[in-house]
Amino acid sequence: MSADATQAEVIELTVGVREKNKAEKLLRIRRAARLLFTKHGYDDTTMREIAKRAGVGFGTMFTYASNKRDLLFLIFNDDLDDVVDSALERASRKRVFLEQLIAYFSVFYAFFLPQPELSRVVLREMTFYLKGRQAEQFQASCGQIVRHLASLVEAAVSQQTLAAREDPQVIAQALLSTFAQELRRWIAMDGPKLSSGLTRLRRMLVLQISGLQPRRGALESGALNVAGQLLKGAPEERRLRR
Repeated sequence: MSADATQAEVIELTVGVREKNKAEKLLRIRRAARLLFTKHGYDDTTMREIAKRAGVGFGTMFTYASNKRDLLFLIFNDDLDDVVDSALERASRKRVFLEQLIAYFSVFYAFFLPQPELSRVVLREMTFYLKGRQAEQFQASCGQIVRHLASLVEAAVSQQTLAAREDPQVIAQALLSTFAQELRRWIAMDGPKLSSGLTRLRRMLVLQISGLQPRRGALESGALNVAGQLLKGAPEERRLRR
């Protein structure tokens, strides 16, 4: 074996050990953060306490997270990615657009339900979460949700069960806003129940899909026809409006 080959093996082994140590530290930090946030509360837990619990230097923490909010999303990001993927798979089993939305969003309700106190903090802190080591992954997940919803809208329009002429991306953003607001309202309740949360979400989505059926005087002059085109639905949506 040549000297160059031996040196390459040593380098590969060294890099492998470093990556393993890094992964182990990350796992300890995630576990420590989840434990302390759950036990003492997010606001009352410091990064130094998490570092001590994880058995890593305080400076090492900033290799993985820019601040405490970043640490919070360090716990949730990977799990959230899995939830986003499974949500689309769940929605694809349904045929009716409304039921697709309920199936999609129900996965997130089930995800946040087991730890409502920590979930409330996550939903609070995600607002304007644009900077930080974990922010890019979180924003990517949000973008994926919008794309998923837009694909469901496009499919419904293609199948002529929706007749909206608005950009599917805009519709997806509107649906996401409704879901996000309802999710926060629901998780803020004492002892949130999955069934009640989804029942309320269904009602809000039916309203959104059906529209407010505007008449003359509800919108500015000239806008009524545009609204009628956007909100005009096919048989399934017209049935929901009755």
